[in-house]
Amino acid sequence: MMKKLKIGLGAVLLLAGSSFMVSACHKTEKAPANSQQEAALPAAIPAPNGSSWTDVVSVSPEGGFVMGNPKAPVSLVEYASFTCPHCADFTQEGFPKLRDNYIAKGLVKLEFRNLVRDPFDIALTLLARCRGAETFFPIADQLFQEQKPMFERIQNADKADLQRVAGLPQDQQMAEYIRLTGMNPFFGNRGLPTSAQNKCLTDQAAIKTLMDIRSIADKQNVTGTPMFLINGTLQEVGIGSPIWDQLEPALKAALQ
Repeated sequence: MMKKLKIGLGAVLLLAGSSFMVSACHKTEKAPANSQQEAALPAAIPAPNGSSWTDVVSVSPEGGFVMGNPKAPVSLVEYASFTCPHCADFTQEGFPKLRDNYIAKGLVKLEFRNLVRDPFDIALTLLARCRGAETFFPIADQLFQEQKPMFERIQNADKADLQRVAGLPQDQQMAEYIRLTGMNPFFGNRGLPTSAQNKCLTDQAAIKTLMDIRSIADKQNVTGTPMFLINGTLQEVGIGSPIWDQLEPALKAALQ
């Protein structure tokens, strides 16, 4: 569970270790009851020139990546972490429905904000964000698909090696964490050779953006991942039932 987010990068790096993967991303255990009746969706808003709203991507002033109609009636913000199993579950089970039934129809725009929770997450996030909005969403989806085998590699890593990496200067740690995840080839196959990876991993402006997102999340009372805001209102979702089953009724209500 992620605690209040008032720590900087140096403190986050002290979280290194092999046990973080087994902790829950979000502590709410009971899904909130939903008594809302099924409501019809508004008519779709066509994208210009026969394009698709899912191809319209940008970077928000807060540092998140945005997909969808910039003037969509509903704005959905997702705070997520690449080392959060519940985030991976939502991406696999809920995101395709969100994308096809809401974002593609111009009704909802999604802003994905990386809420880093451990050193491995920081390293993965820096590389996932490195090439900008055009590649972020496909890479994020593929990263979540690789989460389980990546966890296995980290958990099987030599404990002495983990301790050695934790003691390195910060500008050396990030590349070592990527090595421990075994994800160098993953990013290399997506336009980031080793030299480019090393540059992204030491990009101080990019690191500051991640810390700024943490500060924004703290002000919005975001205490874990995944968490969502609909038109600026924080949504309570739990792990007792699929997240999408809890989130979709709130989206429908916001569209009425």
